[in-house]
Amino acid sequence: MKNKLKDYVFKIDNFLNKKICEKTILELKKIKWFDHQFYQEGGVKKNNLNDGELDVSCDYVSTKLEIMNKLHSGIYKYIKHVNFDWFKGWSGYSDIRFNRYFKNKRMKKHCDHIHTLFDGEIKGIPTLSIIGTLNDNYTGGELIFFDDTHIKLKAGELVIFPSNFLYPHKIKPVKQGTRYSYVSWVF
Repeated sequence: MKNKLKDYVFKIDNFLNKKICEKTILELKKIKWFDHQFYQEGGVKKNNLNDGELDVSCDYVSTKLEIMNKLHSGIYKYIKHVNFDWFKGWSGYSDIRFNRYFKNKRMKKHCDHIHTLFDGEIKGIPTLSIIGTLNDNYTGGELIFFDDTHIKLKAGELVIFPSNFLYPHKIKPVKQGTRYSYVSWVF
């Protein structure tokens, strides 16, 4: 068993190839985006207008299913990495959500207690969070864990980590360019 929290933040290099990333971004430029909102206790949306938060979308793009299907191999690599006798599988994972960060956009510090995802037909508890990047031609936008662990992701890379209060994270403001990524939660 690993004894540091940082040991459970697992990065996979070259998860998606450049062609898939570029094709996805071209299509993401044509879809509908919404202001990101956090949920307070009780499921009440917090309005984040004008507070620098990113844009999100769950719209369909032609590469979405390909990315979704590939997540299975990333989750398997994570489970192999942690190597727990009691954690060898999962029930499923959520549809991916795309994230877009224009200049000065960010995601404030939070942990992934994503209960609203599991209020409908899907029932479960999020156990792992997934963040994948589609580009790296921007400045800023670093993924920060624990206030001091900076992760600069390259296009096509993936990060998997536990979805609980021990893993606070944020995305620093983008300084130049536009950052595109996607997220999913394993249950």
